[in-house]
Amino acid sequence: SVTSSSNTIAIDMSLGNTGAVTLSENITDIDFTNVPTSGTSTFTLVVTQDGTGSRTLTLGTDYESAGGSGITLTTTASATDLVPYVIVAANRVLLGTPQLAFS
Repeated sequence: SVTSSSNTIAIDMSLGNTGAVTLSENITDIDFTNVPTSGTSTFTLVVTQDGTGSRTLTLGTDYESAGGSGITLTTTASATDLVPYVIVAANRVLLGTPQLAFS
């Protein structure tokens, strides 16, 4: 389950390995709850822009991307992206390459 409010996405990891959120504002933080304590957890976040588009997702310090380059999502109104990631520790989330602009 994924919820969005006050520029934060909250993801409850006990409800499965996929979640979806429609961005209605710029997101500056992602919080995880019920993260398994053993091994790693993989997850795919489905991110859809609202009818306005141009919403952004800023990564916090717990997130790492290949080469430290961050991620860029599609900003077109109603566009959908898939963002895969692996949680390897409470403060270490490894982001995969997003698959962009599903339509």
